[in-house]
Amino acid sequence: MLAGKMKLRNFLLLVVLAAGGVITASYLACNKSSEPAKEKEHIAMPPPPAIDAAAPPPADAAVAAAPHADLLPRPYDPEALAWRTKSLSAGKGKDVSKGRPFKINVYQDAGSKTVDRVKVDANRNNKFDDKITFKANQITLEHAPADDENYTEKYLWNGAGWTKQ
Repeated sequence: MLAGKMKLRNFLLLVVLAAGGVITASYLACNKSSEPAKEKEHIAMPPPPAIDAAAPPPADAAVAAAPHADLLPRPYDPEALAWRTKSLSAGKGKDVSKGRPFKINVYQDAGSKTVDRVKVDANRNNKFDDKITFKANQITLEHAPADDENYTEKYLWNGAGWTKQ
C-alpha cells in the first residue's frame, strides 16, 4: 500500500510542477507581446489629413479652373496643401503619405507654429518633384519637370490650381 501512495504523490507533484511551468510560460509570453516595439526614436506626428481619394474632383471644377490655372491640381495636391494648417511635434515628418503612390515629407522650421514646407515625390523614386512653401497668404510651388530635383518652374496657388509666376 505504501508503494501505491508514493506513486500517486509523485504523480500529483509532477502535475503541479507541469501546471506551474505552463502558467509561467503563458505569463512570460503574454508579458513580452504586450510590450511596445522599441524603436530608435519615436516622433509623435499627427495623422495625415483625411481626404476622399475615391471621389474625383467634379468635371465642372476642372473646366472652371482651366482658364485660371496653368497647372491643374494633381492627385497629391489636396493632401499636401492640407498640411499648411497642421503642426508637428518634431521639425520634420518623413513619408506622411505611407501606402500611397506618392511620398510626402513635411517640414516645420524652428519658431513656426505650423508646417512651412512640403516636398512631394510623385513616383517614389527618391527624387522630389515638387517643393511647396507656405508663407503668410501665399502658397508657392517649385516644380522639377525633369524629376531631378532641379526646380525650374514656379507657380502660385490661386485656390483652383497653380498659376505660373
